[in-house]
Amino acid sequence: MKKQMVSNENLKFTLPLKSYTQKKRLVEAKEQLLNVYPFEVPLENILIIKANKKGFYDVFVSKEEVKQDVNIKKLWLLSVLCVLICMLLFLLFKQVAKQNIENLAKEKELEKQKIEEARINKEKEETLTKLAKEYQEVKFTEYGKIYPYIERIYSVMTDKTTIENISIEKNMFTVEVTTKDAIKILSNFENSNAFSSTKMNRSNVKSGIEFVTYGGEFSKYQKEPGNNLSIDEKIDFYKTELENVFERSKKLSSIALSDYIKNIRDILHKNNCNEQYIQLRGKNKNAEVEFYILSTSKNILNFIKEIQNNEDNLIDIKRLKIFNSNDRNRIQTTIVFDSGIEFEQDNNQFAEYVDKKIELDEIDKLFYKTPSVKHTVTNKPVLKVSNIKKTIQPQKPSKLKKLAYIGLSKIHGDTMVMVKDNEMGNIYKLKLTESELDGNCCIKTGSGYTAKIRGEYYEVIK
Repeated sequence: MKKQMVSNENLKFTLPLKSYTQKKRLVEAKEQLLNVYPFEVPLENILIIKANKKGFYDVFVSKEEVKQDVNIKKLWLLSVLCVLICMLLFLLFKQVAKQNIENLAKEKELEKQKIEEARINKEKEETLTKLAKEYQEVKFTEYGKIYPYIERIYSVMTDKTTIENISIEKNMFTVEVTTKDAIKILSNFENSNAFSSTKMNRSNVKSGIEFVTYGGEFSKYQKEPGNNLSIDEKIDFYKTELENVFERSKKLSSIALSDYIKNIRDILHKNNCNEQYIQLRGKNKNAEVEFYILSTSKNILNFIKEIQNNEDNLIDIKRLKIFNSNDRNRIQTTIVFDSGIEFEQDNNQFAEYVDKKIELDEIDKLFYKTPSVKHTVTNKPVLKVSNIKKTIQPQKPSKLKKLAYIGLSKIHGDTMVMVKDNEMGNIYKLKLTESELDGNCCIKTGSGYTAKIRGEYYEVIK
């Protein structure tokens, strides 16, 4: 608001003014004064004050210059207020812009995290798939324990049954029996969860007795991670299982092949089983050890149970064949062990390892054959034992001390003869030569060998 002290000498006119600003109203008032006042009035001598009537203003004409008293304090406060409002608006816009930038950055970071999580999850899924496949492959190549497999076969047999032979390789089996309950046994196979498949391959009947062959596959159970586990927990499960397999393989590779065979022989002899030969074969640098054994059924079953009874079992039986016999003490068994041990020699085939000490004992009831019952089983495997009979014949006396012939091997291109001193238990590897050497050697003499060890000569007996 404007204030001015107006003297009595000033003239007053009430005029309608339409201008919105003070400056324009002064100009408008000056023009209208020309109509009511005979003299031209300078702008400096005009004072305008709003009248009580809308749109009208009191216009004073002064003889002197009118000083406009502007309310500086109000103008200053108004200016400060404008500045503050501008600052507040600026800060508000800045904060909004900052918040928008932060929100955009958070969205980008969240999107980045989602992409990274998706990448990590994909990698985990690929790792899980790879580990699961490797685990399945390992489990497929694993050998089951043989004695529980034999128990499964026993569980479906009837009292009126005699087992003629059993053949087990990995999770496959064949069993030949004489029985009066062939269909009952087949039904037992079919109703048992211990077998995933069974067939009655052949049935011949003679004098009321059936000669039957069954074949099939054992059910195989393997541990799997639970569906309620997270992907990380499933990965840990497979890693742990595969690590156990690796550690077992590592333990096997650290065992000397001779110690591995000795352990098997010790358990054989402990159970009164008598090996007739031991034969080593190699496949992909992996030693397989084959035993041919004569024993009672009870003794061979005790051996099979004990050899794989340890929780930390390091013995794998690749193949088992048991043939019954009318001689209760001469159950014939062939066992092939997959040692998991690499050959140190270059060759992959060894000759027979002969044991001349044979002790026979009683036969188990499950394999008992009444001497009066004689049947001819067609296509029954026949095992030649001519070599066995030869090994247990008395040896001819000789002036030279005798060594037992084990077999041949090759080391760095040289043929080596493996012999054993049965009295001392020592095994020697001697270079095979046509003529005598200065050191230890084995001299070929016709169809036999003469060994020279530390200057002494020995006759090698095959």
